Amino acid sequence: MIRPVFANTADVTALERFVLRGGAWRKVTLRVRCGLIDHPRLGPVLIDAGYGPRVMEGPRSIALRAYAAVLGPKLNPLENPLALLADHGFLPEDVKLVIVTHLHSDHVSYLRDLPEARFITDGQVAGLLRHGVFNELLPDDFAARCTSLGAYELRDLPFDLGRGFDLLGDGSALAVPLPGHAAGHFGVCFPGDVPLLYAVDTQWMLAAVLEDRVPGLPITAIVADRVEMQESVDFVRRFADAGGDVVLCHDPAVTPYDWVPTGV
Repeated sequence: MIRPVFANTADVTALERFVLRGGAWRKVTLRVRCGLIDHPRLGPVLIDAGYGPRVMEGPRSIALRAYAAVLGPKLNPLENPLALLADHGFLPEDVKLVIVTHLHSDHVSYLRDLPEARFITDGQVAGLLRHGVFNELLPDDFAARCTSLGAYELRDLPFDLGRGFDLLGDGSALAVPLPGHAAGHFGVCFPGDVPLLYAVDTQWMLAAVLEDRVPGLPITAIVADRVEMQESVDFVRRFADAGGDVVLCHDPAVTPYDWVPTGV
């Protein structure tokens, strides 16, 4: 049974009330996860590539500088994707496949460090490369190295919740479209005795999903489609209510799937 481990590449602080309806006027520290699958045939497979120095340092566009200044992520170099790989005995060039759930900067910042990797993306990202994405964070040949979800076979998801794309060819990781947060946004389901759904950025806090406390303004002003986002939230809640585990990229709580670096 395949299960990912997740590193926390950075911390971002936000007022709880902004990311959880009815939350307190206090700051919460949100994680920025990326994942690693150690697959018996494909070797190391990353799920996204986290935040990295390219967002915060060096030559950058004015737009990226402004983005970094507003969000102010605190990078965690001990848990970047390269450290995660190294702690599991892998080099960056060992990675031949990265599952890119969407193109926001906190999910792609280390893709340039993976020279041999191909990228699984939703088919919508081709249009996004022309507007709305920080192309400077992506490899120059990013588009040529992408394979769309539509190239993969469909398999049944757990709990009769529809079908997902078989990303690794053995049913161990199924892509689940979860639109709303961003164009092309999708999660990854790992079937098994207790199925796991990595629902990425469907919401920022798990309580918003499980307790139906999706935040309103100003957060909903920056999502791609508010109606689709609510539909994705409802899907994830059904998955959890049926007995599945759910992990989000930014939820602050430590999960059983979170990696602890060797020696820490």
